[in-house]
Amino acid sequence: MSINQLVYVSQATRKMSPADLAEIQAKAKTNNAPLDVTGSLFYNGGWFLQVLEGPADTLDQLYNKIELDPRHKNSRVLYNEPAKYRTFPRWSMNMTNLNDRQADKYDELVEVLEAAQANRRIGAATPAVALLKLFAS
Repeated sequence: MSINQLVYVSQATRKMSPADLAEIQAKAKTNNAPLDVTGSLFYNGGWFLQVLEGPADTLDQLYNKIELDPRHKNSRVLYNEPAKYRTFPRWSMNMTNLNDRQADKYDELVEVLEAAQANRRIGAATPAVALLKLFAS
């Protein structure tokens, strides 16, 4: 089965607490596992950056549902391409709260999120490609 990777950025409509983020992660895990969707969600300073991996049609339907979630706004797809392999195969959904400054690869992840917000490149790469490369290594 072929898979796609979809990366999007969005702005939270309110400050997210650790409990809010845990609830989002729990719901995503429950919903994604039966859909064969994996990925990771990053949160920092009121912004989300999410990678979703799975069948293209499934990702399109899931993203359309995600866009309706009132907890965020200004959602924008940064990347939606076929992939040879999953970058996050172990997680139906991982969550990294960068606000706690405890995350592995913290500086690089903050740079990716800031670049995505500003719609700028990191060197020659788009923020989405930089993010995927960061975890492929």
